[in-house]
Amino acid sequence: MDVKKLDPAAREYFESLTPAMRENILQSGADLTTKNDLERWLQNSLKDAARVEVRED
Repeated sequence: MDVKKLDPAAREYFESLTPAMRENILQSGADLTTKNDLERWLQNSLKDAARVEVRED
C-alpha cells in the first residue's frame, strides 16, 4: 500500500492505528485509498486472525 495514495480521511485513520496494524497494512501490498477500504481490510484481517488456532506443544 502507498500511503501517498490515501485520501485525507484515510490518512488520518491510518495514522490513528497502532504501529503493528500500520505495518501489517503496508506489508500486505493491498490497494487501499479510502477510509472505508482500510476499515474493510482491518475487519477481514481480524476475522482471519480469530480463526487461527494456537496449539501448545
